[in-house]
Amino acid sequence: MRILLLALLSLLCISCASNEKARVTEVNIVDIKPRYIDDESFKRVSEYLTGKENRGKRIIMRTDASQRNGFYFVLILDEKIRDLPAGTYIEGEFYTPKSKDKQVHSFNLPAKLSRSKEIFIGLTGEDWISEDDVPAAWHFTIKSSNGDVLATRKSYLWSI
Repeated sequence: MRILLLALLSLLCISCASNEKARVTEVNIVDIKPRYIDDESFKRVSEYLTGKENRGKRIIMRTDASQRNGFYFVLILDEKIRDLPAGTYIEGEFYTPKSKDKQVHSFNLPAKLSRSKEIFIGLTGEDWISEDDVPAAWHFTIKSSNGDVLATRKSYLWSI
């Protein structure tokens, strides 16, 4: 009887160890929600106590890390961010009122990823003029560390 229990326990341990979810090789950007977000919207109670920004489980990337006011694109994925391959980055291309030329920015995902499916990408600092301005067109590409395209999504006006 002990041998049978030991065998079952061993099989259970082996099956649990081999049940790790594989990294995704493709992801869909389900939706992108563009909106202006001011500095106060990011503050939490802990920031008033410590003076340090607390992002919680949110992934927030900005063109100017020292500025929080700006125009943000909330990318909503069909997979959890933590399942993306290590070294994944996002290329964002924008046409804004600031310039007639296209702005291009690259955003590296942090090493520690959350279980969330949302990524906040902000045009902040010198890359954004005021809360009344809205980008005319945008295009996002999510790439693995070796440059393979995992997902892409663009605004309607990007196609014109």
